[in-house]
Amino acid sequence: MSMEVILIVVIVLALIYLLSLRNRNKHAQEQNHRPPEEVIPEVQQRLEAGENKIKLIKYIREETGLGLEDAKDLVEGNYKIKTPVSDAELQQNVQEMLQSGVGEIKATKYVREQTGLGLKEAKDFVDNAKKNENM
Repeated sequence: MSMEVILIVVIVLALIYLLSLRNRNKHAQEQNHRPPEEVIPEVQQRLEAGENKIKLIKYIREETGLGLEDAKDLVEGNYKIKTPVSDAELQQNVQEMLQSGVGEIKATKYVREQTGLGLKEAKDFVDNAKKNENM
């Protein structure tokens, strides 16, 4: 076999391997997480016992799926529990944001923060809200 064929085979195998790793990581992230409200008492106890804040932040992220900033806020007692909004209320809020000139990027970010949707799904939600607004 020529060198070009061998190189192509190696590249294809590397891509397959990387895609399988990506899917494996995706499934690991989708594991069941506990709500933040559930871990607050445990975190307070561990803080009182003198546990390292960095270890606690890491623990919170693993248990709840929160981002770094939210986990840090939870450890420091500044975490605000978000009350879920209905789809209709969320759509109305997005439409109001778009009408006020906030822009699609900030509206998409708002949807992601409120729902935990991925970027594509949140953007689709904003696009649908925009279409419904124009009707």
